[in-house]
Amino acid sequence: MDTPCVKSCKGLCSALEVAEHREREAIKMYREYVTSCVYPDVRGILEELVREREHALQVLREKREELTIRFATVDRINDSFA
Repeated sequence: MDTPCVKSCKGLCSALEVAEHREREAIKMYREYVTSCVYPDVRGILEELVREREHALQVLREKREELTIRFATVDRINDSFA
């Protein structure tokens, strides 16, 4: 997903979606490694990475939702002046 930034954001910004996609792919990859890993220390590190990536994914989702709400609010304010 090498989508260029369109620089006009509202309604078009895909940066957070791309970041979410990459986090999901990283989580998937780390989980695959966890299932095949037999060394406990390495497995523990990989499991921690999965938890960190899941947290990062949650933060990205929350921020994207906040921006969506903010853009909708600005739209309603702008519409009230039209």
